[in-house]
Amino acid sequence: MRKALPIILALLLTGCGTLQPAVQQEAPTPIVQTVVVIATTEAAPPTAIPLPTQGPTNTPIPTETPTTLPTNTAEPAATVEQQAAVAAPTDASGLVPVNVDNTLGKGVFTNITFNTDKLTLNCFPREMEISMKAALPEITRVEMYYRIIDAPSGLYPSEWLLVGNLGTDNKGTFYTTFKALDINPNFRGLENAWIDFQFIGINKGGAAVDRTQKIERLVTYFKDCP
Repeated sequence: MRKALPIILALLLTGCGTLQPAVQQEAPTPIVQTVVVIATTEAAPPTAIPLPTQGPTNTPIPTETPTTLPTNTAEPAATVEQQAAVAAPTDASGLVPVNVDNTLGKGVFTNITFNTDKLTLNCFPREMEISMKAALPEITRVEMYYRIIDAPSGLYPSEWLLVGNLGTDNKGTFYTTFKALDINPNFRGLENAWIDFQFIGINKGGAAVDRTQKIERLVTYFKDCP
């Protein structure tokens, strides 16, 4: 028994000395942490854009007509026409009216007017309108006289010729229409002449109250077109 014990111990020791294969441990599973990134509205400041080193290129002029006029616009031609219209007669017919100076009325008549400064036999105008205001209340009728003086010499004036009575509104205003045909036939053949006028105020009794000065060389007569 004592001899067998060393043998048993030797076997046990041999058994204990046998290396057991090491148990391979599994590698731990890595833990992956998900990070949620929340975008914010604040953006990173833009990077500065470098300035160009060359000057800008010339932009071609557009071919379309601009809708606005330049500030320094030349004065339109219509202005010249408007300036000419200021000097032209205001009468739509182109006639030049004559306003006789009240001094020629001599306190007997005022506002003596002719609607034209010329009268023609064969052209325009062939008649003229004459009007005036009696300055004296006793004047109830007005007689009209005229004479013809050859132009341009003025050497041969005719006698004073009675045309007739002027019309009236019975409120002191008198008027008439004087025609080229009212001129005596002996003087109508003149190519160019002046027509002088004089007006006499008459009262109810038929007596002359007073008369104007001689209204001379304010109206020109033409046989044909001037």
